[in-house]
Amino acid sequence: MKMRRGAATALVLALATALGCSSIGKTPERYDPTVRTEKLLDAWRAARADGRTCVSGGGSRPFIDCGRIQAAIESLALDFPTHPTVLTANAILAFETNQPEKAQDYLDALIEQSTIEPELVVLRSRVAIQQGNLPFARRLLDEQVMFSPDSPELREALAAVYYLEGDHDAARRELEIAHRLGAPRWRIAFNRGLLAEADGNYELARKMYGVTTRDNPDFQPAWARLRGIKGEHGN
Repeated sequence: MKMRRGAATALVLALATALGCSSIGKTPERYDPTVRTEKLLDAWRAARADGRTCVSGGGSRPFIDCGRIQAAIESLALDFPTHPTVLTANAILAFETNQPEKAQDYLDALIEQSTIEPELVVLRSRVAIQQGNLPFARRLLDEQVMFSPDSPELREALAAVYYLEGDHDAARRELEIAHRLGAPRWRIAFNRGLLAEADGNYELARKMYGVTTRDNPDFQPAWARLRGIKGEHGN
């Protein structure tokens, strides 16, 4: 029921570009925190576009010097401790480099300012889930749904929490709402497949995973679930 990390990264990096952009041009470029953050994120995006990661895969596989980029963006947070773009960038880089406590601090700072976007609320809920704090994740998402009831991302994230809590009916209800609000069909189908599989309805699970693989052939978790069902239960 979780969004792939790569998908979450793309969403949040795009958000980091948009937040605060209205300030560009009002401040000399060398001082503007949005411009300075964006230049650092450009280096990050370019490296990822080349297939590089933060951690070396061994041998000749290239990797990003995450420490250098992250240190530079963290230093901006010291100078601009309440700037949404700076906090957003720090949150996503902390999450990408497996530092959930740091990510939590930056995301909580955004929540306190009431400047957080739904995609970042989802990221904060993922941090809470990783830490085993499902009650916090559900409470946070419930609160944010009240402010942004039309966000499919929040509805999907809430469905994931209900799924992990074992409340499959509530999870299905939130997924149906997310579907009506425009969430990608392949992602809704995959999540429905997980619910069907958990309920022992392997025929429906195969059907849902099939929808996912047709709509998004590169989404490997769906192929893995299909192979697993075939291996355990046959055709």
